[in-house]
Amino acid sequence: MTSPSLGGNTYETKEDGMSENFGTNFANIMMQAGYEEINMPAHFSYPVNITMWCKFAGSMAYYYVLYDLSSADFSAFASLKAHIDQGIAAISGRNDMRHSVVFNIFTRISGENMQYTEQIVNSGGEFALLPKYDVYYALDASTSQIMRNTKQPANVDGALDKIKAVLEICKKTADGDEKMFHVEHSVSSPYATPVAKYPILFCVILAVNLLLFALMELGGGSTDIATLLRFGAASRHHIFTLGEYHRLVTPIFLHIGVGHLLFNTMSLILFGIRTERYFGHFKFLAIYMVSGIAGNLAMVLANPFAMGAGASGAIFGVMGALFAFTKVRKKNVESFNAGALAVMIAVGVLMGFTMAGVPGMPNVANMAHIGGLVTGFAMGVLLSGKNKQAKS
Repeated sequence: MTSPSLGGNTYETKEDGMSENFGTNFANIMMQAGYEEINMPAHFSYPVNITMWCKFAGSMAYYYVLYDLSSADFSAFASLKAHIDQGIAAISGRNDMRHSVVFNIFTRISGENMQYTEQIVNSGGEFALLPKYDVYYALDASTSQIMRNTKQPANVDGALDKIKAVLEICKKTADGDEKMFHVEHSVSSPYATPVAKYPILFCVILAVNLLLFALMELGGGSTDIATLLRFGAASRHHIFTLGEYHRLVTPIFLHIGVGHLLFNTMSLILFGIRTERYFGHFKFLAIYMVSGIAGNLAMVLANPFAMGAGASGAIFGVMGALFAFTKVRKKNVESFNAGALAVMIAVGVLMGFTMAGVPGMPNVANMAHIGGLVTGFAMGVLLSGKNKQAKS
């Protein structure tokens, strides 16, 4: 991980009164929460004292920027913000962060700057999973309030809780302006936080699929029945009469023809990566394998003469699990909400009943899709509890 720095030495700030206590205590809260202070460049010469911290979670970066506006010249604020944004973009880029949330906290606002500060706070838009999203807070000592834009979520990453905790400490350790501030209601983010940064098991599964497909092509062809059976395709006779129960597992990694492989690979990229990132590595593997086994079992039980292979049951399983996740957590998975996932699942099921006879595609085992989907949804409900932050 690249050390967060905007370059050069730490910029020295001058704080007193409320800003001194708030800044010191806020720094302690940040360090306790695992945030790292960002060094400001030695040539940084804007007439605003600022301190910055950052922390990475999955592909999301969180930045806190504390502004001391006691001597601010707002004619230079746009240039200052552009400089900070440029530094944040560089840090996020070096650490492969796809999204950044920047919490801008204004303190020690002088009377002549109050109106301009309110304009900045009110300029923030509604929450969206953009490459960078700004949230604004302003501490107004004259009215004993934390000002914020009510269109914006107040407590993403627990930001409001952190501010309240610092103010409570200030209340206990100082007099005068260090009194508890009135805080408006908080609104949590509509987006879930990923728990796994890299889709390691997705890559392993994809590699196994491609390797076995190549071996089948070299060994007689992936559409040849004898070759498929030799590599472990599912059939009711082989499983229940001959006792070859491994055939409930091996078909998950086999594909019949290039079109089948490409379609399932695209689906796995779309849904498998997200399932691993938001459930974690081992929960994803459990959902994928159990759903695939259930799909194969449903297929051979429904049709005694069926012979099948493919990851479709497992893929429908991860789709069902993602849908369950959005319903249980009441959070979106990146751009996917419960409604969008429900539509995609419905389209996928309907496509299964209409793809028979499409050139390059095998006959579709719809019971494998349904069996995998139901199993994945059930596992998603069971496994969608709180996850601990993953290291990888």
